[in-house]
Amino acid sequence: MKYSFGIFICLLCFPLPSISQIYNTDVSAAIDLEVQDNSIIKIAGSAHNKTEISKSLRFVLSVIKSGKNKNTNKQEGRFVLESGVKKNLSNTSINVNENDRTIILLLVYENEKIIGKDRRVLNGIEGEEDEVNDLVRPKGNIDMKQTEEDGFILRGMVIEDTKTKAGNDFYDMFYSSYLTNNINGEKIVKIEERLAIANTTQINVLVGDEVVVQFFVNPRTQYLKSMADHSIYRVNSYFQRLKDTKDQITKY
Repeated sequence: MKYSFGIFICLLCFPLPSISQIYNTDVSAAIDLEVQDNSIIKIAGSAHNKTEISKSLRFVLSVIKSGKNKNTNKQEGRFVLESGVKKNLSNTSINVNENDRTIILLLVYENEKIIGKDRRVLNGIEGEEDEVNDLVRPKGNIDMKQTEEDGFILRGMVIEDTKTKAGNDFYDMFYSSYLTNNINGEKIVKIEERLAIANTTQINVLVGDEVVVQFFVNPRTQYLKSMADHSIYRVNSYFQRLKDTKDQITKY
């Protein structure tokens, strides 16, 4: 645990571009991420021998979570890597919580010296070099961009927390319209259904932490469609205001 924490501190102090000049010369390490349903991220670690000789190596793949679900998991092993060969080292899956910051770190050793290194950061904290925002369960096609600091920013995210069929129907109508309108927002849009008075429920449409639409659920299809259209208008307006504000700040 102390070892992992030490790595964590070092990675925060040095940006990845400078690290990549030292490591990954003879043998490069790589982490591939695949976003799946139900807040699951599939992780695959690999190594590529770029030299003309075979190498006897060791790898350690660490998943370091902070926040409420703080823990560290490691997979490690020894392997032989032939000249010019790229080899899959380890596969695992993790459950991503939008409130947890997760560092995925792959180290490749030769004679106990690190020669290959890669990392990914999920849900980075604002102000850090490797900031990564809003990684949660996607649905449909999303835009995943790799930053210079080797993090990922997922755009166009809409997540669901509904409790009734009517709530789920509203979510489906909203999300379909969200895709049709190509909104592709920078913040998470969340459809949240809460218990209200008596047996009724209330829908909150949030962008980030801000509620932009709030209404009591009525199971009539026409009503839900009307509220989905209204919510799309409000969400789209929110993102447009956000863009206008950024453009205005840039000008100054």
